[in-house]
Amino acid sequence: MQVRPSLFLTLGLLSGLTPFAIDMYLPSLPAIARDLGSTMELAQLSVTVYLGVFALSQLFLGPLSDVLGRRKTIGGGLALFCVGALGCALADEMALLLAARALQALGGAAIAVTVPALVRDLFERDQYARVMSLVMLVTALAPLLAPTIGGVIVGYASWHWVFAVLLAIALAASALFFRLIPETLPRARRHPPDLQRVLRNYLSLARHRVGMGYLLTGACSFGGMMTYIVGSPFVYIELHGVPTAWFGVYFGANVGLAILVTSVNARLVTRLGAQRLLRWGLGVQVGAASLLCALALWGTPPLWAIVLATLTYLGMAGVVLGNSMAGFMAYFPRMAGTASAFSGAARFGLGAAVGSLVSLAHNGTAVPMLLGMALCGLAAGASYRLWCCADSA
Repeated sequence: MQVRPSLFLTLGLLSGLTPFAIDMYLPSLPAIARDLGSTMELAQLSVTVYLGVFALSQLFLGPLSDVLGRRKTIGGGLALFCVGALGCALADEMALLLAARALQALGGAAIAVTVPALVRDLFERDQYARVMSLVMLVTALAPLLAPTIGGVIVGYASWHWVFAVLLAIALAASALFFRLIPETLPRARRHPPDLQRVLRNYLSLARHRVGMGYLLTGACSFGGMMTYIVGSPFVYIELHGVPTAWFGVYFGANVGLAILVTSVNARLVTRLGAQRLLRWGLGVQVGAASLLCALALWGTPPLWAIVLATLTYLGMAGVVLGNSMAGFMAYFPRMAGTASAFSGAARFGLGAAVGSLVSLAHNGTAVPMLLGMALCGLAAGASYRLWCCADSA
């Protein structure tokens, strides 16, 4: 299938709904807690609720897309996401907001887990890696833009309008999806609804040595990203005195470099292959992880050293995640939805666990963030070295 710009723009917008849903309303959390007569802890719980439901629900929504097809699963997810966004916009108490967030996360998971399977239906390994890199390129703009958009909205209007704008974005994505993307899973390739078969499929995924190597490579690399997201506000703003307004610049620099490197990966992958590019990207990331480990042993490294090391690590995120995902998905063309679900749940589950550990390890220094990122990067390199090097494809 020809890679039309409209295709990856639509898929990128669909994949970006969850980053928008997580990041866009973060500046409004204090206002939400105040207006709903609740606490900041409960307001922050709305983020955890979304992430928890999003990670766990992928395990059954992925196989569901193998049963119903991609179009129905994504369409149902868009409907749930829109209803959840509307519920958040109209919520007048915290319990309703949390329930609406859970519904929104369920819809977001149905979309996120089905998009890689849909792309796998259409493209083989290297072309899949190219398209997914382009999708991630569009998706990467969401965490760069979302906090700024949310901050502007809260500065001029009520926090309810953040979710109204999120609803509008979801409706636009829905219109593009139903207009431009047909069903990609023929009825002959769909699975019958069978719970035992789903469990057997998950077991077969877990037993596939090389496939699990690619999965763990991407998941560990993603854990380093989550460590940065959790730890960087304290390290930059509190520890090194970076003004709040400038924190977005530092954060955005990582996203900007990742976008640039990912776009280069998309251009080169069909010529050089996903395997070779994964090795190169992972080599750079492991080198950055080694530097981060040295900085953690330093104790209180200068800001420029932290910025350089984290920029190098996160700049390779799109290359490592996209190509490791391509390596994993290449082994499971007949259960792409289940494989995508397994991958998404593992990636976000490990990322959430690592982020929680970094929070618990907080000791007033940069060590938890630096050491957490270092260990994740080294674990990604070890996973590839131990389980994927035999894959010569």
